Amino acid sequence: MTIKVIKNCQYLACMNPSAGSFFVNPRLQRHFWVLAIPFPESQSLFTIYSTFLNKHFNKFKGSIQELVQNVIKATLTLHGEVVTNFRKTAANFHYEFTVRHLTNIF
Repeated sequence: MTIKVIKNCQYLACMNPSAGSFFVNPRLQRHFWVLAIPFPESQSLFTIYSTFLNKHFNKFKGSIQELVQNVIKATLTLHGEVVTNFRKTAANFHYEFTVRHLTNIF
């Protein structure tokens, strides 16, 4: 067995805090810089999706363009209700509704 020296190596790790009650040993965690990014607020999501959809529907009739804002509001409202009413539990561990699911709609 030979000792190998590794220099200039960086590690990147992530974990989902809502996926369970995981414990990270403090001796390991001290080597990492912890960053938490919260779920974006509805207004931020509205701005993001309206930017994309307004550009996409720019060539459509004005009556169609007027519907874009309402479609985004309805989708964000529906997503909020689904997240609130269908919580992830041990029995329903597959109930996970993220921004990725919203992006798949648009």
